[in-house]
Amino acid sequence: MPSNPLVRLLPASFRAWLRGRKRQVERSMLVFDRVTDFSVLRRTTPYRPGLGGHRGSYIDRFYIERFLSEHSELIHGAVAEIQGDEYTRKFGAGRVTRSEVIDINPQNANRTLALDLTCTDAAPEGEFDCVICTQTLLLIQDYRAAIRTLNRMLKPGGVALVTVPGISPIIRGGLVAGEGEDWWRFTTRSARYDFACVFGDQNVTACSYGNVLSATAFLHGLVQEELTADELAFHDSDYELIVAVAARRGGELA
Repeated sequence: MPSNPLVRLLPASFRAWLRGRKRQVERSMLVFDRVTDFSVLRRTTPYRPGLGGHRGSYIDRFYIERFLSEHSELIHGAVAEIQGDEYTRKFGAGRVTRSEVIDINPQNANRTLALDLTCTDAAPEGEFDCVICTQTLLLIQDYRAAIRTLNRMLKPGGVALVTVPGISPIIRGGLVAGEGEDWWRFTTRSARYDFACVFGDQNVTACSYGNVLSATAFLHGLVQEELTADELAFHDSDYELIVAVAARRGGELA
């Protein structure tokens, strides 16, 4: 929605409805600029700005959701998720008994736990069976402190399910509490190393998703609806669009 002072006078629920309606209209326009001839991508600027979210489903989300689906049995009991609870609800089925939304942003109406992930000592210890942390560490300068916080919040045997970008354009704008910077990109090797330093090598698995076609499409702002299921699903470890980590907390609480 435009930053119009008059719009701000409308009830929040109505503004949310307007945003949703605007998004539906924009996505219905995909038929008019759907890419079927990839020669249109021979250009030095992206085919669509903003990763194409106004036209359909983000390509990176296909891989994030695939990872969570593959590990859905780990989403159970007490679950914390960063910024929202969409994935807790989608992949937790009837296994979740407690759901918390972690955010540093006081304007997030869905927040149930105020926490700066870099403040490890302030985090609750040993409370969660699973923490879902998607596309967050790239926004945190001291992301290694955030990894220590994820470990602290887990019960012994609890698992952090984490995704980070591999191949991605720079993400600009107010990212965390209206501020924030885009700091990092990862590889499977680097992500595994960083988590193993905290969780222990034997407690960490890391993998990647993507291929040269899906990476190219993502950078140009194409959406899932413009690729086939086979094109999205094909895995090429040389083109890591999304890097995913499952890290289990071992041992007993002190």
